[in-house]
Amino acid sequence: MKMKHFFIMFFLLSGFFLSSAQERELLQLSGMVYNKNSEPVKFAHIISGSTHRGTITDANGLFTIITHIDDTILFSCMSYKPTYYIVPQGLDNYYYTIDMVMEHDTILLEEVIILPWKTYEEFKEAFLSFRIPEGDYEHALRNIAIIQVQMKFDDTPYPSVAYKQAMNQQIQKSMTYGQYPVNNLLNPMAWAKFFNELKKGKLKRYVPKKEKKPKVDN
Repeated sequence: MKMKHFFIMFFLLSGFFLSSAQERELLQLSGMVYNKNSEPVKFAHIISGSTHRGTITDANGLFTIITHIDDTILFSCMSYKPTYYIVPQGLDNYYYTIDMVMEHDTILLEEVIILPWKTYEEFKEAFLSFRIPEGDYEHALRNIAIIQVQMKFDDTPYPSVAYKQAMNQQIQKSMTYGQYPVNNLLNPMAWAKFFNELKKGKLKRYVPKKEKKPKVDN
């Protein structure tokens, strides 16, 4: 009777260990991790939920890890939401390939203002006691006055004339490279061109056109 119970327990335990060994059958899981823009996710962490061992993706998002059927694989990476994958059953071989897509995760941080004062009262006291140097202030006013005068009496020529002059100077520089520069004051052709453009009015002062304001009927 005892021998009969022994054989029954032996077969039950053998079946249990055999089924556990089949369920824990190891396989190699490989693939690529990328985002929704089809860009590879670099250096993402891949961890097995049962063995707590893992790996990381390379610069191209590729990875490989040893796992088993029904194992839960965790994919995590900075600025991405954690993604889980369960190894399916019924695989024919010991090598399985997948493509894992991870979704971006936006983390909103509160605004942080760094000030050299501990309290608002200290900031207020420092701001009210601040004095602008009179020399810098007067210097700034003088610069503003000079700029205003230059804006009123700006003798800017026509844009087309300025462009032609710049191009002519560049051509003359390239043609006389390594030689003495040409003196146009002694060039009769240059004087003839000058008087011709003067008659045509191309050397007049350029005044930008003012926009007409629409009349409003009362």
